[in-house]
Amino acid sequence: MSETPSRNKAVRRGTRNSLSCAQCRYKHLRCDGRKPACSRCATNTVECVYPLSRRRGNPKPGKPTLSSPRAVYENTTISLLQTSTISSSSSVTTNGEIESSSNSMSPFLSLYYEFFHEAHPCALPFQVLKTRLNEPKIQPLLQVMCYVGSVFDISCPSQLLESWARRAQDSVAEIRSSTRPLTPFDVQAILLYSIAVYWCNETESGAEFLNEAIRMAVALGMNKKEFAQNYPEADSVIEESWRRTWWVIYITDAHIAGSTHIYPFRTSGIEVTTDLPCEEEQYEKGAIPHPRSLEDYENREFLEEDETKFSSYAELIGLTRGVDRALSPGNTANNRIYTTMAASSDTSVRAWFSLLSLEKRQLIRPDGSFDEVMFKAFFIMHTYTIEIHRPLSALTHSAIESVSHCAPIAPPEQLKCNNAKERDLHTVKCTQAINSIDELLTLPANMKNHSPFIICMIANVTIAHLSACRFIFSEDLRSKGREKIRLSMGTLKRLSEHWTLGKRTYREIGIIARELLSLAKDPPANLGVVDMSPLDPTSPAFPGLDILPDANFDFCAFFDADAPGLTEMSSFILK
Repeated sequence: MSETPSRNKAVRRGTRNSLSCAQCRYKHLRCDGRKPACSRCATNTVECVYPLSRRRGNPKPGKPTLSSPRAVYENTTISLLQTSTISSSSSVTTNGEIESSSNSMSPFLSLYYEFFHEAHPCALPFQVLKTRLNEPKIQPLLQVMCYVGSVFDISCPSQLLESWARRAQDSVAEIRSSTRPLTPFDVQAILLYSIAVYWCNETESGAEFLNEAIRMAVALGMNKKEFAQNYPEADSVIEESWRRTWWVIYITDAHIAGSTHIYPFRTSGIEVTTDLPCEEEQYEKGAIPHPRSLEDYENREFLEEDETKFSSYAELIGLTRGVDRALSPGNTANNRIYTTMAASSDTSVRAWFSLLSLEKRQLIRPDGSFDEVMFKAFFIMHTYTIEIHRPLSALTHSAIESVSHCAPIAPPEQLKCNNAKERDLHTVKCTQAINSIDELLTLPANMKNHSPFIICMIANVTIAHLSACRFIFSEDLRSKGREKIRLSMGTLKRLSEHWTLGKRTYREIGIIARELLSLAKDPPANLGVVDMSPLDPTSPAFPGLDILPDANFDFCAFFDADAPGLTEMSSFILK
């Protein structure tokens, strides 16, 4: 096989060009074949590689080809992975995936910024990070970011994905065992790794890594206002990144508390004076304004009109802190305490929403872009409303719900609301929040950009919606509700393409749906009498529930046919 001509040698072409670099082939883009770098790679400042031909015979010089884009990907990436040493002449050292030039970037790192960064925006902006890729202290973080990015590449060979997972794991282990001084980049690496591990169906490990990130951040003092200002690097973007790191830790802690239904949060009792993040656009451009303080935010109702506007992430933090305070009593079976907690949560959420600026209530910006951070905030608000009010509503809990790892434990009998009018009020609050979630899911946004933590939120909303269809909706509302359930299941299916725990969640909600909508071939004989005791998957009353269906099974199909044998619903109709 003849070798590819040197990059320094000009290659003359006709009007038709069959020479394409690995980057363009992998992305199915037209390549102009220029050397040493094609125009597209030169513009995007990525490394331009012309792979060797795998055809038999001797191809014409300057026109090597591969049999398929996937072959290009495997040949190029695996060969790059063979480089594993750090050298002074190399500006990037992530085991060959990023190498040789400060302008070259890993495809996985690009995927991280495209699909993950926006919902967890603590790492340095993409353009800023590219200027620091040769710094040894940032290498463990780069390993983790590339691993997270690899999760979003559905064409990535499993052995390559496992390879990146091992490298990220080794980097995290290196941070934890190192005797060198701890840096905020290390905290970011552990934090981001905890999220990925959690949603790769290792929830206990993910929670442990988050605990580690919290411990490290507090040890450094990242929860204090002075940290960002006093850190040795006098750079406003770096300072903003450190502030964001603490707040992403806090929001992630809240997410895991919401997914496990364990309150208060682990960070609830930690004193925090860290200033609030700026707008995402300002962060990306490096135009960092003077930071707003927590004190400013807590007194925002008394500020002048031009001082009441806060960034999207500041609003997300404000909502989460309000939820945190309302849930401070923790899990309780006391009806009086729980009712007071529900009332406090309503006050907190309604106050937060009423003080939002008009522009923050619109998730689609004037330029057509989507506010991912406020999307998450609204999603939390409505999901939280459902979770807090459902135990007091007519949306009965069924034993089958314990199949889902996302579902809360069935509320104790003493929490049941005996007053019909009060029960109906809690029911309306739940169903209105369910409808609001449906509206959020129909917005023109890329589902892949959403935080994986909305998977559990969607699961719990869907379970509540199934209960409404099973126990309270009239025929017309039930029919409309099933369309919305299709939407929720479809969204779960899309999110499960990348996260293992998402696949598990999708299967679990499908099992619950079949039982509650009487679509299972052998429904439990006693389903009409709700047993609040935890579900035993091996029990004869629930045949086959210990064997989950294939991950590719489409539960949405269950909702396409009429469901014979549906139990007669209550005549309760929501206006």
